[in-house]
Amino acid sequence: MRATASACAASAMRDAPHHVAACGADDVFRALDDARSRALSRTGMCGATGSGARGAAHARARFGMWSTAATRGGGDDARARGDAAEAAPGTAALWDGVPGHGRQLSALRASRGERPREVVVACEDGGEMEISSHGAWARDATALARGTPLCVWAHGMRGDLNNDDEEGLWNFWKYCDVGDGAESRATARDIGVIRYNARGYGASSDVRRTREARWDNRGSDMIELARRVRKGNGGKLVFCGASLGGATSIWAAVLAYESGVAEDAPAALVIVTPPTFYEERESRKKKLKAKVAKGAAVENTKAPRRVFAAARDPVVPEPPSLANPNDSCAVEVLIGSAQSNLPEPERVREALRDIPVICLAWDCGDVTHPVSSAMVIKDLVPHAEIVVASSKEDYDIVKHVRAEWSNAILEFIQRNVISDDEGKENL
Repeated sequence: MRATASACAASAMRDAPHHVAACGADDVFRALDDARSRALSRTGMCGATGSGARGAAHARARFGMWSTAATRGGGDDARARGDAAEAAPGTAALWDGVPGHGRQLSALRASRGERPREVVVACEDGGEMEISSHGAWARDATALARGTPLCVWAHGMRGDLNNDDEEGLWNFWKYCDVGDGAESRATARDIGVIRYNARGYGASSDVRRTREARWDNRGSDMIELARRVRKGNGGKLVFCGASLGGATSIWAAVLAYESGVAEDAPAALVIVTPPTFYEERESRKKKLKAKVAKGAAVENTKAPRRVFAAARDPVVPEPPSLANPNDSCAVEVLIGSAQSNLPEPERVREALRDIPVICLAWDCGDVTHPVSSAMVIKDLVPHAEIVVASSKEDYDIVKHVRAEWSNAILEFIQRNVISDDEGKENL
């Protein structure tokens, strides 16, 4: 019987506790990798021990050496992208930044009135990203017009493209598609937005090594994706994201500043529900390590995001479950997150000294995204705008977030990106 990537991962995790019991904390993850390798060998999924093309293909899928889309899901999406699983990333040309020029996923999305998705080779190492494009740039299906600002949005660790759309908590990009419906309608029409599934999620490349899931390397991926879209168009850049995506945005801004490449530097940052940072993150790291050590990396909760439990009124439609990384690399994703934190405070302060920042946080009992993280950002960036929604106020927090946060983001972009450009043109 053919072994699947998830079955192999589960087998490795069952073995892991026996091998890590006598290890110190620094050796735990190395032992886990060894345990997983043994499981791969037993199931014939390692190229060295597997038989023929099947063993080699399974090894490639395990290590993310190229697209593993065919093993990630069923139905039309999997069939639509399965033929690309035999092409190594290095052999495919980098994406040209034009919507529709990537590998299309499913026509079903368009037939349901949803944004089409595609997979593009976005990174120099051949890393593929599943993307969703929005705004005039996407409607025109051309390269991003010269001078058009671009927002790059990254999801959280328990989120993905589908989850962000279904939750509807901060999906400001929907106004960019229709051009109205928000207070800042001019802003919505005047920007391009690209959202993507990070490595290890959806149809994007799997995480091959734990370091690819660290926040700093995710920041590098964000920079590279932005380069593919902008191609020196001269428009301003905004890094945006929720939770993990917010941390990714901060890292991208710091790396861009330290590289000295002006084109990569953002004109503004949008950080939503920031995760824990610095000393406060140590507790989160321990929880992630413990989850991996007990073999629970692929055991996923069915619960929705914590904020929905704080709603006073029934949430309609019923909120989705939290999203999860792909089973095939869940261990690597969790380890990478457990090894992550923000850059040293002085690096963040220096890089963001002149960059407008907005941070939207909530106070609803979500210990993974506490208001204290917004206060850390305020300490690092004194000029940052902090917006807090609280379940203790006399409003329904879910309705409030859905009604206010998208407008707050668009208004921030209007003031700090678009209006600034218009003012310079009038000088």
